[in-house]
Amino acid sequence: MIDVSLRSGSKGRFEVTLDDRLIFSKAKLGRFPKPGEIRELAAPALGPPIDWR
Repeated sequence: MIDVSLRSGSKGRFEVTLDDRLIFSKAKLGRFPKPGEIRELAAPALGPPIDWR
């Protein structure tokens, strides 16, 4: 199970952390993530998606 939380910030920050590790930072890259980018960055830690057939 993955715990997801949204915390308000300041200065227009958009950051995504996984297991206390920063995997995306709008402040560092100067842009929002592209579609699917967060999923790609998280995949090594989360493993392949579960097939719910």
